[in-house]
Amino acid sequence: MPKIVQFTHPGSEHKPDKKNSNHKSWNTGNHKRKFLLSKGEYIHENKAKEAELVFWGEWEPPSHVKVLPNKPNNFFPQWLHEPYLPEILPNSTGYQASYQNTDPCVFDGEFKYFVCKQFKPKNKKLTSLARLERGSIILFGSTGNQNTEDAFFQLDTVFVVSNYIEYDISDPNSLSDAGLGIYRDYAFKMAFPNPSDFSLKLRLYKGATFQNPVDGMYSFSPAKVWANQDIGFPRISLSNMDYITNNLNAAPKVTNASTIEVVNFWNQIREITKKCGCVEGVKFNYSNQ
Repeated sequence: MPKIVQFTHPGSEHKPDKKNSNHKSWNTGNHKRKFLLSKGEYIHENKAKEAELVFWGEWEPPSHVKVLPNKPNNFFPQWLHEPYLPEILPNSTGYQASYQNTDPCVFDGEFKYFVCKQFKPKNKKLTSLARLERGSIILFGSTGNQNTEDAFFQLDTVFVVSNYIEYDISDPNSLSDAGLGIYRDYAFKMAFPNPSDFSLKLRLYKGATFQNPVDGMYSFSPAKVWANQDIGFPRISLSNMDYITNNLNAAPKVTNASTIEVVNFWNQIREITKKCGCVEGVKFNYSNQ
């Protein structure tokens, strides 16, 4: 049975490096969000259209940074990040620093999600996120105004499960023959620089695309077309609605739903996205340097 998942991840905004205000190095600390500028595609009148887009997302490799001078309140971004992948990738094996992975990843073709919260490290038990069916949707976001009466969910990514590849975290060759290209090096290998000492089968989920939807649904990130604005936009606010808990903590909320219910909810999220003045970003690119 498909599921609707409300998935919280850390919502703080990445700051530039202390010694270089125009750059953010590969993150070796806690996960955070970036307000990103990327060439990509969005949906306009039921067609994919190319443009430069700004959106909230996760990108733990480096980025070039510019300050956004107009910040009306704390929910607006302060920095604009242009993502890039260095020619030589860091190798966290033997390093004291642990280079963060990017999960979910909206770059490199279809959206991907491969590890976060799929198992509990303490007891090595799988969670329901490791067994999602095709047609499930995951809303990735963060809780705003947490632990207050005004708490709400800040949406950054809508992920529609299309298919998956099962892999074992103890296998040193996991996903090596999956045709993932450089994604395996900058995302998967950052999470598993070395094979684990115990066997556990997780899933690399691939998101449905506009060209290959599932039940008419596709993955997207709320975005806006870039026109040299000096202001960003807050993440999409969701509250007081079915399948959403306003003040959700770390544990995801997982709800069984029929296909009709999932599709109706996905369409509801699309309408909210449009009412907030955003478009559906369905493809994003980074530069290589």
